[in-house]
Amino acid sequence: MRWSRFLVLGAAGVAAYLAAPDGYPRLAVYVLCSFACVVAVFAGQRLKSTNRSAWGLLAFGVLAWSLGDLIIGFRLTTQMIVPTVSVADAAYLFGHVAFVLGVLKLEDDVGRRLFGIEDVLEGLIVATGLGLIAWIFVVGNRTDAMLGGATLAEFWPVVVYTGADGFLLSLVATLILVKGARTTAFTMTAAAFILFSLSGWVLYVLVDGLGFVDVPLVNAGWLVGYVLLASAALRPQELTWRARETSSSPHRIVDRTRLVSLSVAILMPPAVMGTQIANGVPVAEWGWLVLGSSVVAVVLVSARMACFLSALRKQADALSLASITDPVTGLANRRHLGDLLGKSIDSAGPGGVVVVIVDVDRFAQINETFGYPVGDRVLREIGQRLSAASAGDSVVGRLGGDQFVVSMAADLMVISPTEYADHFRSVVSRTMFVRDINVALDATVGVVESSKLSDVDAEALLQHAHVALTAAKHSHMRSSIYTPSMDCNRHDQMRLLGELETALRERQLRVFFQPCLDLASGTVSGVEALLRWQHPREGLMSPSSFLPDAERTGLLPAITAYVLEDSLRCCSAMRRIRPDFGISVNLSVRNLLDSALVEHVAHALQRHEVPAAAVEFEVTETTAMTDPRRSVDSLVALRDIGASIAIDDYGTGYSSLAYLRSLPVQTLKIDKTFVTAMNSQPTNASIVGSTIDLARSLGMTVVAEGVEDARTLERLRTLGCDGAQGFHVGRPVPVDELDALVDAIEGRSNTTSKSRTSKSAASKSAAPTDWDYAATVDATAGVVGSAVKPV
Repeated sequence: MRWSRFLVLGAAGVAAYLAAPDGYPRLAVYVLCSFACVVAVFAGQRLKSTNRSAWGLLAFGVLAWSLGDLIIGFRLTTQMIVPTVSVADAAYLFGHVAFVLGVLKLEDDVGRRLFGIEDVLEGLIVATGLGLIAWIFVVGNRTDAMLGGATLAEFWPVVVYTGADGFLLSLVATLILVKGARTTAFTMTAAAFILFSLSGWVLYVLVDGLGFVDVPLVNAGWLVGYVLLASAALRPQELTWRARETSSSPHRIVDRTRLVSLSVAILMPPAVMGTQIANGVPVAEWGWLVLGSSVVAVVLVSARMACFLSALRKQADALSLASITDPVTGLANRRHLGDLLGKSIDSAGPGGVVVVIVDVDRFAQINETFGYPVGDRVLREIGQRLSAASAGDSVVGRLGGDQFVVSMAADLMVISPTEYADHFRSVVSRTMFVRDINVALDATVGVVESSKLSDVDAEALLQHAHVALTAAKHSHMRSSIYTPSMDCNRHDQMRLLGELETALRERQLRVFFQPCLDLASGTVSGVEALLRWQHPREGLMSPSSFLPDAERTGLLPAITAYVLEDSLRCCSAMRRIRPDFGISVNLSVRNLLDSALVEHVAHALQRHEVPAAAVEFEVTETTAMTDPRRSVDSLVALRDIGASIAIDDYGTGYSSLAYLRSLPVQTLKIDKTFVTAMNSQPTNASIVGSTIDLARSLGMTVVAEGVEDARTLERLRTLGCDGAQGFHVGRPVPVDELDALVDAIEGRSNTTSKSRTSKSAASKSAAPTDWDYAATVDATAGVVGSAVKPV
């Protein structure tokens, strides 16, 4: 690499300079090395893609100092006296200016200037303190004359160069400690300026009243600095900054160091004053300079404090804005929304305000597919669309996640709240391209009208709008307007969910059993376990009142175990008198995703001494296909231990031959929506008939649910259905009534079978008529109706 080779050659050149004889040979080596560095810095500057002007100034600084070194070196080699101020100082002064301007023009990796006015002021404070020290303790110890204007004219380079070096070191320290610069190129540049300063300060200590002392080691310090600066210029472009520390401790240390350094620089004038008085130096010799330095320091410190206070004000304004603004969309955040809505309610007319919560559907897929930055851009776009689609005085904000709020005075609305909700839905669903993909977004909207409520504040309106949003999602609607009954339902659900654990512990949950009739034999082949809650206050409750919420909590495994235990206990008892008796138990999505399900089932079967073949697990089509891979794994595992699998409510979900082929299913249970109306709607009858044919062709058993009358039962028997279940066959009953119900069903079935046989014999002598069939059905219905004990 070019820079590393130059660094090695430069080190060799410095060694050659120190080893060369005094006089012209040593001067020649020094000049050769220094001007080689000048060429290298200019060459490196042309290779830079950033900070080219800064490196150009640094290159001119090296050139000017090299010329100054050549002049001083020649005079020293020819035994000429070199005064403190000479023609070489023009080159040195120009070099210092070029270095200062070059460092001040440095930019970071994104093109921002590295140093602000506050950094410059801090550097000037340090430069003032160091210049005062150089004047009092260096110049003052090198002359017997008074420290007046004549002395300053003779020794000004000591003061100016020391202050300029201090200024540069202050900027370098700021970059290292505060801004976190850590690359190799920057480290070499910082080391070069440190060597320049140290070499100059050592030389100033050696200054006498007439000229300089030629010290090769000091000169080698400058030469090493040139080599380092040239190597840094030749190094390829790289990022200047390292990642900031995650801990706040390093930043606290840096701040303390910075504060201590500035404090020391500020205290220089009074410290010098005290030292001079203690040494008995007349005030007339140094007082004017200390006073002037103090004035300069006060002005600089005041300017720095003004910058600090300005930064504090800007930071306070930014924090204030951040506290009320959503960082992604720039809209009002939840906290600010409450304040704005409160003002809107206070200023609204008799119509009040309408508050809308817009929930973006399937937004999680955007983050999962494209990542969070793209998701943030989508949120910003949606926020801009909602703002543009709202009236000028509307309140628009983001609650969080993928939910937005829009509110406006009802008196200013020219459309109904429902149309208002549809308007914002259409705004969200407009075409949006993400990385050339047309993203199909939609929204669910909850609306609340303050005029239809009494004494509501902003938080209450947001809560009610969210309740309406949840109601819309549960009812699979796109929008919903809040009504107080929604709140009652939510409160009831929360209360019931809190009481469900007690219900489990105190066995308030009861398992009812609904018989399934084998249409071929006329016997009850088994029962389906159905859960009820015997609530001490609400009475007997159906599972739809509490299971959906329980499924979203951690109570479902306990409820499933509860139902399984009672079901297997019942099955075990019934099999003592009916050896072929079976039982069906429903499973949910959460059950199928439970890795411990099969193990729990196996232990329960063993505990109750029930063969696995007597147990059938029912799942709906939607349940099985929510997570197909894991669901199929669980169903196959249940099938492997001997249990059978049934698809419940067949026809209402996927109804695909593909999933029937992938699932280990033995039974199809046709949903009651098709069975109940099959006699009045030919389409439903066709669906039932085709499903029975499909099941038979696949080698499956088919059971019809929702059998409500005898005519439907007979029609199913004619179509070749294997089993039937419904209120006409038998209602769900508790375990202590099950045996009697089964006997009654089988007794009726035998009576009906004999009736069918008699009717068949009579039909040989007389053709059947519609009236005869209807009478038979009515008679059968009457027998069944009188035998069933309702729950």
